[in-house]
Amino acid sequence: MKNIWKEDMNALESRIQINEKKIKELEFNKATTTFDKFLKISLAGKNMALVYALISFLLIIKLWQTPFIALIVGIGSAAMIFSYFQHSTLKKLDVTRLSLIDLQKEINTFRKHTAQTAVYDLSIVFIWMATIGIGLYQLISKSDIAYNLKTGAIISIITLLWFSLSYFGSKRIYRGIDIELTKSENELKNYQKTNF
Repeated sequence: MKNIWKEDMNALESRIQINEKKIKELEFNKATTTFDKFLKISLAGKNMALVYALISFLLIIKLWQTPFIALIVGIGSAAMIFSYFQHSTLKKLDVTRLSLIDLQKEINTFRKHTAQTAVYDLSIVFIWMATIGIGLYQLISKSDIAYNLKTGAIISIITLLWFSLSYFGSKRIYRGIDIELTKSENELKNYQKTNF
């Protein structure tokens, strides 16, 4: 009877250890997946900055006859190129190949980078939207003053609504990134403590 009880206890203890190990592995995988998702979103945003710069450049070509307006649109294009290089530290990573410590370092570096560049990103997006709005106004305006006022008002309203959506959406996204990655960092710290 004693031996049967001992065998049952050993089997139970073994199952508990296996379950704990599986839970820890799931936490590690969740942290890895979360970081990978946010990194890919940021890399896509970095590359979109070049697309926006190209849109501005194409608009500059159309506005070549009005150098002052072309210069204003050029400022938006330059801001987007600056944004691209500002995020040049972001690189594609195979997070599944990173060690626990390297993954923690990468998450921490990414969180710091995101926090430092958030204000600049929003400012750059606003500058780009404003310069695109000015360029479009110049491109489609005519000699009729009433038409120009209406066109200017429509473009201004669209730009402000677009920026408002971008601003509040970005704030929410940046806050979400910080919360999720802080949680992932803490899970990785706990994982590290229990496995070393």
